[in-house]
Amino acid sequence: MLDARVMRDRQDEAVAAVRRMASSQEPGSEAILVQTRAVGAYPTAAASFFACTPLRIDGPEVEGARVSFTPDSSRTIIAFNLGVMPPPVGTKLIAHACGGRWAFRYDG
Repeated sequence: MLDARVMRDRQDEAVAAVRRMASSQEPGSEAILVQTRAVGAYPTAAASFFACTPLRIDGPEVEGARVSFTPDSSRTIIAFNLGVMPPPVGTKLIAHACGGRWAFRYDG
């Protein structure tokens, strides 16, 4: 299992990557599409940190078009669940950067 320092460094790299992708004119918090995954023991309590993999969305930008999601398995983002239920493994979520951490809300 990865130690906390390595995980924190990876999280900082992910935040920096999101900042580089975002336009400086866009208001609001940084957000990234992620998918929950099990790294070690998967949490069973809602108010916990969950390991997530960033997802890339591919497909034509036309109304009604189908999309595909490509996980970046080389990166792991640790995000806190603000919701009332733990998300199942493989759940797609939008995580927001807040105070140097990632957070999402899953209520089932």
